[in-house]
Formats: sequence, structure tokens, C-alpha cells
Amino acid sequence: MPAPRWRTVALVTCLGCLPDPNGVRAEDAPLVLDPVSVQGTGQTGSSPGVGYAAPVAATGTKTDTPVIETPQAISVITRERMDDQNVRSITDALRYSAGVSADGYGADVRGFYGTIRGFSPDIYLDGMRLPQTVTAQSFQLEPWGLERIDVIRGAASPLYGGGNLGGLVNGISKTPRLDQVNQVAIQTGSYGRIQGAIDVGGKATEDGTWLWRLNALARDSDTSYDNILNNRIYVAPSIAWVPDADTKVTLLASYTQDDAGSSAQFLPAKGTVLYNPAVKIAPNFLNGDPVYDVYSKRQVSVGYLAERHMTEAWTLRQSVRFAHIDLNYRSAYGAGLAAGSNVLLNRVAALQQPTINTVTVDNQSETRFTTGPIGHDLLLGVDFRNNVLVNRTASLAAPQLNLVDPVYLPVTWPSLGAANAVGTNQVQRQVGLYAQDQLSWQGWRLTLTGREDFANADTLNTKTGVRTTNDDQVFTGRVALLYAFEAGFSPYVSYATSFLPLTGTNLYGQPYQPQTGKQVEVGLKYQPPGSSLLLTAALYDLQQENVLTVDPANPLNTVQTGQVRTRGIEFEATGEILPRLNLIGALTYQVPEVTQTNIAAQLGKRPAAIPNQLASVWLDYTQPITETITAGFGGGVRYTGRTAGDATNTFDVPGFALLDLQARVDWQTWRLQVNATNLTNASYVAVCSGVTSCSYGTGRAVFMTLSYKW
Repeated sequence: MPAPRWRTVALVTCLGCLPDPNGVRAEDAPLVLDPVSVQGTGQTGSSPGVGYAAPVAATGTKTDTPVIETPQAISVITRERMDDQNVRSITDALRYSAGVSADGYGADVRGFYGTIRGFSPDIYLDGMRLPQTVTAQSFQLEPWGLERIDVIRGAASPLYGGGNLGGLVNGISKTPRLDQVNQVAIQTGSYGRIQGAIDVGGKATEDGTWLWRLNALARDSDTSYDNILNNRIYVAPSIAWVPDADTKVTLLASYTQDDAGSSAQFLPAKGTVLYNPAVKIAPNFLNGDPVYDVYSKRQVSVGYLAERHMTEAWTLRQSVRFAHIDLNYRSAYGAGLAAGSNVLLNRVAALQQPTINTVTVDNQSETRFTTGPIGHDLLLGVDFRNNVLVNRTASLAAPQLNLVDPVYLPVTWPSLGAANAVGTNQVQRQVGLYAQDQLSWQGWRLTLTGREDFANADTLNTKTGVRTTNDDQVFTGRVALLYAFEAGFSPYVSYATSFLPLTGTNLYGQPYQPQTGKQVEVGLKYQPPGSSLLLTAALYDLQQENVLTVDPANPLNTVQTGQVRTRGIEFEATGEILPRLNLIGALTYQVPEVTQTNIAAQLGKRPAAIPNQLASVWLDYTQPITETITAGFGGGVRYTGRTAGDATNTFDVPGFALLDLQARVDWQTWRLQVNATNLTNASYVAVCSGVTSCSYGTGRAVFMTLSYKW
């Protein structure tokens, strides 16, 4: 292991040993609850949760609303749950959530390739969308820097604007707290991993008017795929100004440097899921190039979260963030078997060097009042997003690779100045005006949401000088009705719409219209009185329209007459079922289908890589041994059903079941924890998106973590 990496890990870990600048231990500081409390729990939508349960969420309504009274399917991954499961990525965090297929392209370190209800989700941080680009270039959420992760299943456009129909993932940042518990951790294990992490903070001034917090992580690690790294440096400082009980302004920043690679192997179906008489390709096979391949990404963000309680009933909020990504990405990848051969793999050498800058602003006014017997929680907002993507890409044919006896011949680097290189400068802007009223009368909860969006995309082809412009104005809305019984049952029904702006034009220069979607959801939530256990069930029908398909009058043109539909049912259970015994359970059955297309072979077929069945269960038990020693044990099984291997369903990818285990011992403020994923080391293909692009899932991984809190 290179010495500089060791030094970085050691430095990050040792920073956690620094004393509090005021000489006050975190556990000695007084506990001060967040200013807004729901049903006396002291929890808000940004709290880390209690155990595996989070009674309140804000992502579904942009107001602090009890999850049991939110008329939409929502999952919350709490901080304790992430710690127990040793969550190392967003993919890891969502593996036990209903409706989520998390392992697209296996455990890809470049970004989240999973789906929610059959559609790709949008990724948010603190309620603001992260830079818009392809997943391989995406802004990554670091779980160590998050208090919790909220998952909204279904249409979210009525509050958030343009986005995918399946839902969104919203990370909630760790921010300064008066009741801060400091932590330092070091981890080692599979793939030669060495990782150090800290989470420290507290008072910056004697009176607690200023608070601070620092989260940092350094990791040096390989992966289960040859030549693919998973190295990271992450630093996230934050400062909060709390002059009184009604005002809070939090400044946040983060810096991340990733040196990684693509685990999307792009292997042929023959030799992975299909029989190949010449070879069975190994799960860790390198079809890239050990010299040419590079994935070096830098991402930076800076912003603030401001909240002011003008009166007991009126609150103003503003969230602002600037985010930056620059990436140097070289990759040789498979492009299918050579004609007439079972062993020669065609390859492509690709080069991507994008730069992305995004500014987001969200302004909110929330007012609580009554009109006669009816209570109102009125939210008014306006948000703005400006996404600038400067993209430079090029590609060349790379030397063929023999799958039986691979010899990695030198790769000719593509040039960004070549005639076939692509250069685009794209600016996407969105301004949204939204309003929501959450009406309550006795046990009834009626939610009315409406939003008008003005979206613009300006794309300049730097090679040809051709500029294309897309201007869209779209209204989306939600109507949802829920009844909260005193016995803990909350049945609900909701209808919502969505839109997703598209860039570019058809063959005749006509701009594409946004894809639109609609969702009908009927659900039931149950929380036994006095219990943290939450049981949910949801029946849903999602339909996306204006999907691109081939023009029957001109095969070189595309028209927007396609339609994709997903129908399904989900069950989820989260919380404490017995004293010291936590449960996470999820079951999903869905039917994704291409319902309209001009490609006859795809009509009525399942979209590739979307499973029909998902199931998982995780149990965690804590047992005191002595007054100072506690032991804990956890384990889970997660199952992903078979998926279609290509758009015409000519072959299937078999389903797979994986076993995860965890054991830990706590002594005073020390913890020693061991986590194992895919304990049986099952060899499986995680996904195929075509006959030329299959990827294996991750094999067994075991990690040991030693942590200390004070």
C-alpha cells in the first residue's frame, strides 16, 4: 500500500483524538431538542432517528410530518441502521428497502445504478437535487456524512420539479449539535481495505451560539474486480449559528476525491449467464486495461441551510448550495464477442472529461393555522436550479481481448480533438413555484400539492456550432387522502403526476417534449400505539408517457409515442418487535412492462434489468453481558428475482439470494464490530442490459471496525 495513503488514513483518524476546544465532553453538554417537535417525540425530519425507526420525515411533504401520516410510501434509513450494517455506499444503504433494486451493475463505485419501482431515482442532498449528469459522472453521497437517508417511492415532481417517476433518494447531512457524540473509527478487511473516519464537534463558543462539526474519511481499498480501486478522501466541515431558539443558520461544505473505476464489466452474455463452450468468465475478470483505465473524480460543495421562526405558526426557510464536479475517466470496456468467435472480445477505449457546476436555491414559507375545525399546514415555495455541464468525450476501438488467455496490448488513447469526438456545453435551468396545504380534521388528513415549472435547456455542440434549445412549462400535482385511526392504522389513497425534461431534438430539429408520468397509490400504515414498529403496505400503478421510440415512417427519426408501465405491491416492516430486537423486512412484487412502442419485438416485454420480485429480512439483537459489556448480533437475507437480459427478453438473468451477518461487542465507549456481506461467496450475475453488457455482483466481503465515542 502506498505510504501517502496510509498517512492520510492515519491523519484523518488521529484528528478525532483532538480535545474539544472548550474542554467540555459531549456527554456533559446539556441535551437541547430541535426547535420543532412532532407529537412530543423531539424528532424532526433531519434527526438521525431512534434505533431503526424515524417517526418524522420531511422529504415527502417538505414539512415535519409523522411518517404514519404521510400519504406516500417512504422509507427512512437511520444512522444506527447504517452503522449496524456497515453501510459503505448508497447502494449498501438501500438494499433492505421495499421497492428498491439496488445492485444494478453490481456494487458500482461510480454511482447508484439501482431503480425504485422500475425507474431510476433522482439523488438529493438536504432537499436539493445534486448535479444532473449521467450516473458514471455523478456526485456521490458519502454515508459517513449523513444523519439519515429518506427514500420516497413514486412521483415527487409536485414538490421537487422535473424528475423520474420512480421516486427520489434524499440524504440528510450531519450538522452541528449541542448533544454531539464524537466518534473515531478505523476499519480493515477484504480487498486490502484500510479506512479511518472521524465525526467530531460541539460548542465553538461558551454560550453555544456557535456550533461546529467535522466529518472526515480516508480510504485505501481495492474491490472484488481486478484493477478497480475504491479509494476516497472526504472532508465535510459545518458551522451553525443559533442566536436564539427561533433562528438557525448552518454553513456546510464538503470535498471528496475518488480514485476508483468501473465495475460495470460489460461482459458478453455468452460465458456469464449463457453457455459458452469455450469459456466460463470469472467474476473478477478484467476486460479493461491495467494501464489505460483511470477514474479520478473531484467533487466540492458549499452552501447553507437557514430557518427562522417568525411566530409560533410561521416559519421561513432557505436552502442554498453550489456543487462542482470534475472528472478524468478513461475506460476500456467490452463491446461484445467478435463475429464467429466465442473467445475474442471486441473492446472500446473511451475518454470522458466533464465539468459540472450546479447552483440550487429553495425558498419556503410554512404557516400553521385553522379555519373553523379544520387545521392547515400551508407551504409556499419557489426554487431555482442552474446546471452547467461541459462535456468532452471521445472513443476509439481498443485491441481485442482473448477471454481464455488475455493479453493486454497497448491501448491507443482517443483524442478530444478527433473528428469523432463529442463536445457539448449545456445549461439547464428550472424555476418552480409550488404550494401545498395539509388539511386536518379529526382523523382525516387531506394533502393538496401543486407546482408550476419553467424549464429550459440550451445545448451547444462545440464541434459543429449547432445550438438546440428546449423550453418547457409543466404543471404537476398531488391529491392524497389519509385517515389516522387512534388504534394506529392509517389507510390512504393518492394520485400524483410527474415530468422529466428531455434535451435534444428529433431528426427534423423539433425539440423533445418532457416525459410525463402519473401514479395511483393505495396504502395502509400501521404503528401499534407506544411502539416504534411501523408496518406499511402499498399498491401502486405508475405510467410514464412520451417515451422515445423509433418513427415508423422514418427509422432514422424518433417520436414520443412510447409508454412504460409498472404495477406492483410492496410490504415493509421496520422497528423494534421485541425488547432489543430490531427488524427490517421488505417484500415487493411488480410487473414492469413496455405498453406502447413502435418496436414490435419490445411491445409487452419487461424492460431489461428490472426484477419482478424483491424480498429481504434483517434482524438485529442486543444482549447486555455485564454492566459495561454488551454484545450484538445481526443478520439478513436479501433476494432479487430474475430479470430480463435485454429489451426484447431473449434471455433471462437468474435471481439470487445473499446472506449478510454482523457481530459486535461494546465495552464502555469502545465498539468492535465485524460485518460480512454475501457470506457464502455466491457467484452471480447482478445484471445484464443486453447481450454485450453483463456484470457480476460482489463476492464475499468481511470488514472489522474499531470505534471509540466520547
